[in-house]
Amino acid sequence: MKSLAPAFSNGFATPELRRSVVGTWAGQIAVTGFVAGHSCLPNPWLHLGWLLIAGLPALFCIDWSPYLRHWQVDAGALSVVSFLLWMTLRSCSQIPFMPDRTLDEIMRGIVGTGLLVMFCALVWQQAQSRESLNALGWVTGMTSALAALISIVLSYFVLPNHQAGERLMNLFVHGGLNPVCTGLIFGFAALWLAALMEHEATPLPRRIAWATIALLHFAAFLSGSRGAMLALACGHAVLLSARGWRRGRVAVCVFLLAGAFYFTSAPLFARVAQWRSEAVAATAFAPGITDHFEKAVARGDNSRLDIYRAGLHAMDSHWLGTGQWGVCGIWQCELQAKTGIMMMSHLHSAFMATFVHGGVIGTVLLLLALGCGIRRACRLAVQGDATWISLLAFGCGGLLFDGEALTSLATAPRFEGLLFWLPLTVALARGSDTSPPADS
Repeated sequence: MKSLAPAFSNGFATPELRRSVVGTWAGQIAVTGFVAGHSCLPNPWLHLGWLLIAGLPALFCIDWSPYLRHWQVDAGALSVVSFLLWMTLRSCSQIPFMPDRTLDEIMRGIVGTGLLVMFCALVWQQAQSRESLNALGWVTGMTSALAALISIVLSYFVLPNHQAGERLMNLFVHGGLNPVCTGLIFGFAALWLAALMEHEATPLPRRIAWATIALLHFAAFLSGSRGAMLALACGHAVLLSARGWRRGRVAVCVFLLAGAFYFTSAPLFARVAQWRSEAVAATAFAPGITDHFEKAVARGDNSRLDIYRAGLHAMDSHWLGTGQWGVCGIWQCELQAKTGIMMMSHLHSAFMATFVHGGVIGTVLLLLALGCGIRRACRLAVQGDATWISLLAFGCGGLLFDGEALTSLATAPRFEGLLFWLPLTVALARGSDTSPPADS
């Protein structure tokens, strides 16, 4: 052992090894902070800035030559590059015909695409270690659980101008994050932790861990987001199918019980509201077993069909699409004229937005990348790791009726990188035939 110590010390002193260690740590900090930051970082400047500031040292310190050689022959990596390249070039071709006021939108799109490429590269590098991914999942889950717990307590029991049972918002982000974003982020963390619970070693006692998972499931339901409920249903259905009833029954039962408790909790919230206001008439909650269900049904499609119809009518070419920048006004004019809706800044479906912005070509390229990711995630599930196929199912279900674009991290909701690109990139990196061993 004494003879190894000087050798290790001398080896560690080499610039190459120092750069490698610094790059690995910087990459892990950048990815962990960005992913967990969806639940706790209060604004896009801190959120995207964390990824940029911590990610730049990783980009310069990591030896990317083996990854570049692998990406040149990897079908999944090539499909992702082709999709992003087409969508960017299609959008850039419109720049000469855009008004000057769209310059901010163009810059935000280019920066967002650059950050997305950085994020995917760092996730691919981190995906080579199962321990790094497990730590990422637990940090994200615990951060989301803390944000959920504090938001529930403050909103339902402490803060004025809030009522027990209202649609939950994450108070850490923007002072009150949109309930849809809140539900999707908390639901993603809940499913991730549920998938990780199959491992024997957990950083928490198993009962406390399952209580945390139940809290996140309930918080996702409290957001009232039907997209989050659909995404959870998709994710748990795939997780149960991959693991079977014996290994997957606890997770799906937690999901079902959280949903049942939410849809029957109106009388309980009415009592809490009565206790806070000291007058039943001041509450907006009528006790009844179907109260939350009726509210969800009453919202209808929230003008989704009108938005999609306006987006389709704005397309000059179904093959090429409209491009991503400076086109909101085209479909917003029709939407406002027919429905009177004014505050819709994006198409509220990542897949519909891909078709409108990139046309048939962009949609086909996206489906090629997604199909390759699903195939590799299924291969991982056969090998015993069903985490990524279930998270990919959650992301696709959640982005079916929400999300702005799949080509940028600098979107209004900012969750596309978490819901779609994180599980897709990990699946592509770990499930490749030519990738290193799973735990290298």
